Amino acid sequence: MKKWTIEPNRIEVPQGGEVELVVTTTDVEHGIAIPGLDIREPVQPGKETVIRFKANTAGTYPMSCSILCGTGHKQMTGVIVVTAAVPAASH
Repeated sequence: MKKWTIEPNRIEVPQGGEVELVVTTTDVEHGIAIPGLDIREPVQPGKETVIRFKANTAGTYPMSCSILCGTGHKQMTGVIVVTAAVPAASH
């Protein structure tokens, strides 16, 4: 995270997978919020914020900065895309 972007702004993960996001910033305090995954964590400059979750349900989950960080704060958006598991072929 940095003024005023989340990079990458699109993250794809497989359904059912264990996910670990390592979020950092070097400028000011930000926060990462992904309401659909019940995630809301502060991100301090120079420190790693590690977020772990299981991607149980396929879908697109909006993420944004949750701490007012300046004039471009509202532009800090992105998505987590949980891709549907492909059913195993049966014989």
